[in-house]
Amino acid sequence: MRKLNGFTLIELIVTMVITVIVALLLVNIISVPMEGYGDMKRRAELVDIAEITLHKMSREIRQALPNSIKITSSGTVTSIAFLHTVDGGRYADSGTNIFEANKTLSSFNMNKALKNINNADVQSSTFYLVIYNLGQTGADAYQGNNITPITGLPVSPVTAIEFNAFSFPFSSPDNRLMIVDEAIAFICDVSSGQLKLYQGYNFRDDLSGGNSTPVDSSLGSLLANKITACDFQYNPGTPSRPGLVTLELTITDNNERISLLNQILVENQP
Repeated sequence: MRKLNGFTLIELIVTMVITVIVALLLVNIISVPMEGYGDMKRRAELVDIAEITLHKMSREIRQALPNSIKITSSGTVTSIAFLHTVDGGRYADSGTNIFEANKTLSSFNMNKALKNINNADVQSSTFYLVIYNLGQTGADAYQGNNITPITGLPVSPVTAIEFNAFSFPFSSPDNRLMIVDEAIAFICDVSSGQLKLYQGYNFRDDLSGGNSTPVDSSLGSLLANKITACDFQYNPGTPSRPGLVTLELTITDNNERISLLNQILVENQP
């Protein structure tokens, strides 16, 4: 009779121990690069969030009305607000229907038609005419010193702009005029980890309920979350040098932390 061969209990135990050791070694070998890939993916996602957010902020801030940028900070909340320009040009200073400071006007001629808005736009949405905004008392669009709603943009027989009767306190040294459509604010609250975009709020400081930055934190559209630090700085520059806005965001997720900084040159010649 043929004798059957098999494993002894000791051989089986040794085989199981060796198998477990090999499996643990394989797990360690595989898990390290997998964890590294997960960390790299998480960092890349955080960088994407920060880059997209800073790009959005930079694009809007470049369109800020000269000398309208305001940065405020209170507790865990930091905000940057400004008036958003959509167009601009130069007013006529000779001929008929010309611009004059300290005189009540309801229209004046421009050197050429506006590029980005037309009469149909003005009739369907609210746009504001601003001249020589210094961001100072007496020449501050937030206070209503040099800003009035546009009522029409007739193009025949002359290129003109019509607006609510208004007396502008100053003329622009370069005959410049600006067209504003709304106020924009980016508000960062590190206590909630959120950065929100606010648009279309009442920006007039001198009107009941108005403020240069929105006060209702329940409004606004979410731009980014997981924000653990934000720093906004503004250097208004000089008459010969543009202003400079510096934005820095820090985003943290699962012990991964990234900080990105962006600087934007802004027009400060009214």
